Amino acid sequence: MTIHKKPVEEKEHDSEKYRFMKEQVRPQQKKNAIKYAQKAVSVIVLALIFGSAAGAAFYFVQSRLGADMDFRDYLVETVRPEATGQDDDIDGSKIVRRSVSQSDIDSIANYDHVSKKMAAIGSSYKYALVKVKGVMADNNWKDVNSDDGGVTFGAIFSITRNEYIIVTDSSAVNGTDEVSVQFFDGTEVKASVINIDSNINIAALRVDKTNIPIATRRKAFPISVGSVSGTINGSNVIAVGAPNGIMYSVMLGKVIKSDIEVSIIDNQLSMYSTDMVSTSISNGIILNTDGNVIGIISNHYTNLTGEKNISFVSINSINDMIELLMRGKNVAYMGMEGKDVDSAAAAEHSISRGIYVTAVYSSSPAYAGGMRVADVVEKIDGISVKTVYALHNVLIKHKSGDEIKVEVSRKVKNKRKNITLSITLS
Repeated sequence: MTIHKKPVEEKEHDSEKYRFMKEQVRPQQKKNAIKYAQKAVSVIVLALIFGSAAGAAFYFVQSRLGADMDFRDYLVETVRPEATGQDDDIDGSKIVRRSVSQSDIDSIANYDHVSKKMAAIGSSYKYALVKVKGVMADNNWKDVNSDDGGVTFGAIFSITRNEYIIVTDSSAVNGTDEVSVQFFDGTEVKASVINIDSNINIAALRVDKTNIPIATRRKAFPISVGSVSGTINGSNVIAVGAPNGIMYSVMLGKVIKSDIEVSIIDNQLSMYSTDMVSTSISNGIILNTDGNVIGIISNHYTNLTGEKNISFVSINSINDMIELLMRGKNVAYMGMEGKDVDSAAAAEHSISRGIYVTAVYSSSPAYAGGMRVADVVEKIDGISVKTVYALHNVLIKHKSGDEIKVEVSRKVKNKRKNITLSITLS
């Protein structure tokens, strides 16, 4: 192999060809050093200026506030978990030490005791509850509740000599061909639908008592209907049934908003919102701390009650309609919605007291009889009706086919005119 050596002049060139770079680097380093020195001097000068200004300001403030002012009194000290030598100057007598007092312990124990007592009340209600299962023939006898993983509660409202009357959410039976109920011990029996009220989303079921084993009947009991009167913001309540979508679960909470008015057809509901977390499949009943039913959980009006809170319809608002359902009857239907006009609203808008009509349903008896939006209903059959609830109390005494005379005040050419309408209820 032949080795070619570089010529001597080429070696000399290699040693010299980077000299121009070295000559350029050296001056550059000097320039950088000069710049850094200038910046350092600038920083020092600025620090001296600001330090002098701060000192002057401090002297001025101290002289104005008084020489005896100790600014250490205004310093917030953070006490570290572990003591160090730097903590020696901290005056221990001035440190506020917090501890759990006996009264705190008693309060916690009392709260725990009350919570357990409330939970026990809710748990005992399992004997008054059933799981309702609607079955559809075209679904190959599949439980309609299983599609969303939820279950629907049923509450035993009445036990007679021959039957159990159960109230449930109408969604459990709508469109089903067969209904069954399952008791606390797993006993499952067929049920028949007595009636459904889609206006309040409630259905009433009947179970033949002879189909229920004696051991189950001995423990099952009907609910105790109470009153929502006295239930205010902060009141303790108990949710049972399937408040979280799981049957026989119990949740404890407080009312956070009371007396929420919800307009429905020919009536008005009073609702309450709680601090208990809701799901799309929450259902069940609400108890007070005496173990009485004061409401039924509803997810139908979340725009008014809140999407993430369990809310309930006051039992006072619907108990008379439930009584009718259990007898196989419904409230006579007129087909309007309205708002109460009190004295203040009447004076402000120059209208009479009564019910301001906010909606009239097409093909309803009200529409067919000539009622229109913005009418003010004043009387029915000569009886003064100043609230929607008063209207409901009149209709509940009527039956389908009855004709009623409704006196309304209507605005005609910038004037209010009294008109009497003839409406045949359905």
